[in-house]
Amino acid sequence: MIKFFRKIRQKLLSENKFSKYLIYAIGEIILVVIGILIALGINNYNNKHLNKEEEQAILKSLNFEFRKNKKDVENVLSDYQDYLTSTKLLINLVGEKNEVLSSHNTDSLIERSISYYDYSPSQNVLSDLLSSGKLKLIRSDSLRLKLFQWSSLMNEKREDWDTLDDFLQNMFMPYLTKNASLKNIDSYGFLKWKEKSKLNPKTEQMFSDIEFENNLDNHAWSLTNYMITLENLNNTLDKIIEETSISK
Repeated sequence: MIKFFRKIRQKLLSENKFSKYLIYAIGEIILVVIGILIALGINNYNNKHLNKEEEQAILKSLNFEFRKNKKDVENVLSDYQDYLTSTKLLINLVGEKNEVLSSHNTDSLIERSISYYDYSPSQNVLSDLLSSGKLKLIRSDSLRLKLFQWSSLMNEKREDWDTLDDFLQNMFMPYLTKNASLKNIDSYGFLKWKEKSKLNPKTEQMFSDIEFENNLDNHAWSLTNYMITLENLNNTLDKIIEETSISK
């Protein structure tokens, strides 16, 4: 084809038909430009098609990951409701007489109150999107915003966890170490001691101590604060799952 066009140009020049040659040259340039534009259009179409396919794969992976996270956070919230219930039962027993206290297994309630754990959702897909820059392949501004909200809430969750765990380790546990038998408490946890402490600790005395009541109140506050953040995460999970379930 190029050889054919070259022969036409040479013929026009040899016949001294410069005006016709000029028109021809302009026409040839236009054809080249059109060819380039067509090639670019095809390339853009192919890129858009590939990007759309990759976006669909990303949405599918996000949906799978966040569905698992939702199942996990609901289990964690259920456990935390038990921790808070046990803490409230303990605080309601403060100031009661010994005969009332003896009708409750206070060591078991304490163990249940402090046996909490941190919620650690999977974030492999989201982390890969952020580190690789592929988040821009998601065309939905709303979905991208919710993913950023999720990351922000995760930072808040870590702060609330630190508050909860710091209080337990630095205030509540030292108090229990001095005033109760950790062996008796741990017998209802994973240590499952077969025998109670031989030192016969006077655990009931804690229920006449304002410091114990204050520790329980602070603990209940920290548990509730952490649960609020988990609820916010759960609500965001619902929105992300909904948006990633829709074919874009």
